[in-house]
This record gives sequence, C-alpha cells and structure tokens, in this order.
Amino acid sequence: MTESYLLLDIGGTFIKFGAASLDGELLHGISGSVPVDSLGSAREVTGAFAEAVRSGTEALGKNDRTLAGIGICIPGPFDYGKGIPLMKHKFLSIYGMSLKDFFRSLPQTGPDMPVGFIHDVNAALLGEISRGNAAGYPDSALVTLGTGLGFAFSRAGRIMVNEKGSPLCPIYSIPYRDGILEDYVSKRGFLKAYREISGKPADPSLTVADIGAMAAEGDPAAMETFSSVGEILASALKPKLWENRIGCLLLGGQISRSFRFMERALKAGLSGVSCLKTVMPAKNIGEAAFYGIV
Repeated sequence: MTESYLLLDIGGTFIKFGAASLDGELLHGISGSVPVDSLGSAREVTGAFAEAVRSGTEALGKNDRTLAGIGICIPGPFDYGKGIPLMKHKFLSIYGMSLKDFFRSLPQTGPDMPVGFIHDVNAALLGEISRGNAAGYPDSALVTLGTGLGFAFSRAGRIMVNEKGSPLCPIYSIPYRDGILEDYVSKRGFLKAYREISGKPADPSLTVADIGAMAAEGDPAAMETFSSVGEILASALKPKLWENRIGCLLLGGQISRSFRFMERALKAGLSGVSCLKTVMPAKNIGEAAFYGIV
C-alpha cells in the first residue's frame, strides 16, 4: 500500500475530492463529489464532510493506497492556521468549530493525522504558479468568477495573505454603484446585466453557461453582457494591478470558461497597465486548487 494525500475542495453545494502522491502529483482516477448544503445544520454539514472523507479513503483503498494526510481548500472568512470557519454568509452552523479536531475524530483518520487548510482562491493561484499559466511570473493574480468573486495575488512567487491566511486584498466588497463589485461581477451580476441588456424578464432557470452558449451563437445581448462585465472588472482591477505590479492576470472559476467573450473588453480596459504582460484564463480551471493544496 502506498501513502497518499486526500484533497478536499469545499464549496457551497458540493465537496470535490481528489488525491495526490506524497511528491505532489495528482492521482487521476481518484475523484468524486459529495453534496453539501452550506446553509444546513451543523450535523448536516459535518455529515457531508465525513462522507467526503469516507468516500475519498475508500477510493484510495481501491487503488492500493492509504491515507497520509488531508489537504482542504475552503472559502473564508476562516482561520486557516487553526482550522476554524468564521463565515456568516454560509456554513454559519459551524462558525467557530475546530474543523481540524473534527477531521481528526473520524474513523479513517486519528488524532495525529496531518490536516491542513488553505483559502480556495489562494490554492488555485498556487496551482497556476506551480503547474499552470502563472508559471514564470513572480507577480501574478487570479480572479475567480462564479457564485462569488475571488481575488488573490503573489509577490515574488509568494501568495500574499492576511494574518488568518485569507487573500490580502479581496475585491468582492469594493463599493460599486448601488452595491458592491460582486453584485456586478459574479453569477448574479451576469444574470442582472443580461436582463437589463436584453430587456427580457427574469428566468430562474437561466445560467451564465446559457448566456455563454448564446454568445457563441452570436446573440448580441449575450455578447454585450460579457463585454459589459469585462469593462466593470477591468475598471476595478486596474489600480490593484498597478499597485502590486502584476505581470500575469488569470481568470478562474466556471464563468471563465467563457473568457473569449469578455477578453476584448477586459484587455481594452487594462491596456494602460504597462506592468501587465498577459491576461488569459487559468490553465487548470477544474484542478488548479488541488494542485495548490499539495
């Protein structure tokens, strides 16, 4: 039996699990997901965590591997050194709980099991620095576009974090118009922009992927939606990129799969940032965080 790490990417609706060798290579074929309700009770949430560990270690066992440690990426606010969630917008039911102690209490682990935590956006940028499109750029940044809006950056190859391990300069809460930037550059921002541009009533079944598919077919409203959001994002990022002398800007998260539709507007809005050498999607949109955990 070969020792391996179990990797958990904890989101608001699913926990993805994967595995890596002790030298940091992802083990393809050992992966899966477990549903989790971030608004559920403590019992429901921790039950999902336990199921992810159970499923992950079972998958390791089927591949003649044993558990050597657990690496976890999870959004914040969170005390990553102590393993304590401090979120109030989701996972409120486990606020202040020691997740390090919880994971070490499971049947598959034990009190001495190595358990580490990292912010999900920091992990994704680390993964892109080590195995992706930020390789070779000492000062790089990653924006993640999804249900929320994430931002992390590096200086001399080192991810810049605050005292609890979260990204040093979050951008989601920057005041913008009648709200915050995340209201305009995230899933809800794209859907809002499309409604306003198309003049169509709200459709609860509509997704950003749908808007991307329409843009691919040449739909003018869909294409303008991506351009509009790209312009907003560029205006917010410009001072951050200047201040930190960012040379490489990457976009991650599921929405970045439609990067080509906002590329022109985003690059035009950032054209005066002379330190910026490249703007592109992350190389490993689905796996960057796993690479960063290890």
